[in-house]
Amino acid sequence: MRDLLRLRKLYQLKNVYRYSSVQGRKESSAEHTWSCLVLADYFLERLDIKLNKEKVHQLLLYHDIVEIEAGDTPIHHHEARKGKQERERKAMQQLEKALPSGFSRRVAQLFQEFEGKKTKEAQFAAIIDQLDAMIHEMDYPEDWKGWTEAMVREFHEQDFQKVPYFRELFEEIITYLKSQKYLR
Repeated sequence: MRDLLRLRKLYQLKNVYRYSSVQGRKESSAEHTWSCLVLADYFLERLDIKLNKEKVHQLLLYHDIVEIEAGDTPIHHHEARKGKQERERKAMQQLEKALPSGFSRRVAQLFQEFEGKKTKEAQFAAIIDQLDAMIHEMDYPEDWKGWTEAMVREFHEQDFQKVPYFRELFEEIITYLKSQKYLR
């Protein structure tokens, strides 16, 4: 029972709100995590990429967990991004103390793997994380106000370049965003 009570800490991800809109409110990080898992499942079934699916799902499940303590930092907020890694490191330390011990170590390792992007699974998960935000925002054109093609490329292109299929998809998304006047 004590461990179950400690796991409730993770439920707080439902209360962390992102920059992205959802019907007149902001999207929670928990909602974003769910849609990342859906996207990953979709692409893992369709692409001929040798990946550990369970690892991809675990990476995505916990990739934003530090936001419980550190909050969300939008990708395009340059000033807010200063010190982000240090804030998230401290947040993970706090979470490790709050969660059941063996479990907390695994969550911390998954978060660090995701952030390091050294494994193919972490690189794939990072693409999915970014792809989800772009797809989600297609339902909320007002959230694109002030965005340019150069900004989208600056914040997202590097990860997409690592996988040929996603490199092509990224270019299709850019073309679509321009044709639909999302970008100025």
